[in-house]
Formats: sequence, structure tokens, C-alpha cells
Amino acid sequence: MKLFRKLLAGAAVAGALAAIATIEPAAVQAQGKKAIEGKGTGTLKGKIKLNGTAPAGAKLKIDPGNKDAGHCGKGDTEDETWVSKDGGLGNVVVFLKPPAGSYFKVDTSKKDWPEKVEIDQPFCAFKPHVSVMFPEYEGKPTGQKLIVKNSAPILHNSRVAGSSFKNPAKGETLAAGSTKEFALKADTQAIKINCDAHKWMEAYIWAFDHPFAAVTKADGSFEIKNVPLGVDLAVMAWHEVGTPAAGVEVKKGQLKDGDTIDFSIQKK
Repeated sequence: MKLFRKLLAGAAVAGALAAIATIEPAAVQAQGKKAIEGKGTGTLKGKIKLNGTAPAGAKLKIDPGNKDAGHCGKGDTEDETWVSKDGGLGNVVVFLKPPAGSYFKVDTSKKDWPEKVEIDQPFCAFKPHVSVMFPEYEGKPTGQKLIVKNSAPILHNSRVAGSSFKNPAKGETLAAGSTKEFALKADTQAIKINCDAHKWMEAYIWAFDHPFAAVTKADGSFEIKNVPLGVDLAVMAWHEVGTPAAGVEVKKGQLKDGDTIDFSIQKK
């Protein structure tokens, strides 16, 4: 059964990143909050559609004067801001949001999330461009770490910055072939990663206090497993340029296992 269709209007990047701080999608401490537990779990699927046309062959703005420009140009130089296939939109974060004053109860003994989330820099772009994490639950680390790799034969620098309270900016120099580990906290905004050595490089991570999140594929499709059923919640969608996080409310009993939800994001 298809539940909803929602239009997200386009917006400037700066405005998008600023507005998200007021939404507080899911990163909360358990103290003073009410735990909500679903009546069983299910799988939520859907598709994020692109209203408009993705720039054909859009390229990263590699500085030709950068000393590493030769190596950078050998790799994937596609700009991944607007990734689109078959009318869908990739690199959109879809996540569940609990009602105000509550948080999702998660059985951490049934671990179905990876030990680590990896981002590589084989040339001069972060791969993947957008990721989601579950690093914290009830104010305590889940053990999931962010691993940033440099598989390139050149020097990279990774600066990771979220909100000043949760994830203040931290930079690490990565020599060729090296790896760095970052311990993140659940945040109220997208965490941005950039490279000081190659200014055009950037990526985004959403760090939640629950595992109910996914990043859309190039065709806009997504799947979130083990979502709580029979509770009030909202299904949210975030894109780095489109409206930062807009969603639809789902009342108790509306969400069933195997339901789908579609969004559309406007490209201006």
C-alpha cells in the first residue's frame, strides 16, 4: 500500500543547513524522554523522485592549480549533488522521527547495523557522498565508528564538523594509504566532511540515536528494515540542496509492514 506523496521545494545550501538545526530530527538524549516501542516491526520502502532535470555530466570544480590535480582527474570527477536515474534522486537521507518528548526503544542485543561506516578518498572525492550512522543510544556509544580512509597515493585532510555541541569540528591529516577513526555522537544536523587540501571535496553524514535511516540509491529507492509499527512517528527526507528535512506524520496503525512512501524533491 502506498501511503504518501510529498513535495519538497528547493532551497539554497546555506539556508538548508541552517534550518535543519531547528528540526531536531532524532538525535536526543534519553533523559526526560519517553521510550516508545512498536507493536512488532516491518520494512518501509519507497522512492524519492526528482522534479526537474539533473545537470547532465556535472563535474566537480577541481582546481587546476592544485598540485594534485593530475591524480584527481584520473578518478571519478562527477558532482554527486544531483544524482538521478529513472526519474529518482540519489543521496537523499530518509529517516524516522519520534514524537516530541520521546525516543525509539531499540533492542541493542539484536544488532543489525554494521560495526563501522567507511568513507574512502581514492582520488579527490569522498566515497560514498552521503552516509547514515547509529553511533549513540540513550546517551551511550553503540560502538559504531566512522572510518575515513585514504587509498590514494597523495595526502588528504579530513575535517568532520557537525553541531558545535555534539560534534565540534575535528580535522585529521591522512597520509597516503592511512586510515583514521572518528567517534561521533548522534547529532541534530548533517555532519559535513571536507578536505582542506582539496577544497572542492565534501560529503555528508547523518548520525542518529536509532538505526531507522537509509540513503537512497541513484534511482531514488530506499528500504528501512525493522521499523516500529503501531506508533506515532514521522517519515522524513533530507537532501543537501533541497529543503533540509521535510516529512509526513504517521499515526498509530497507519504504517504496515511492506508499505511504501514516496517523496518528490524540486530541482530549481
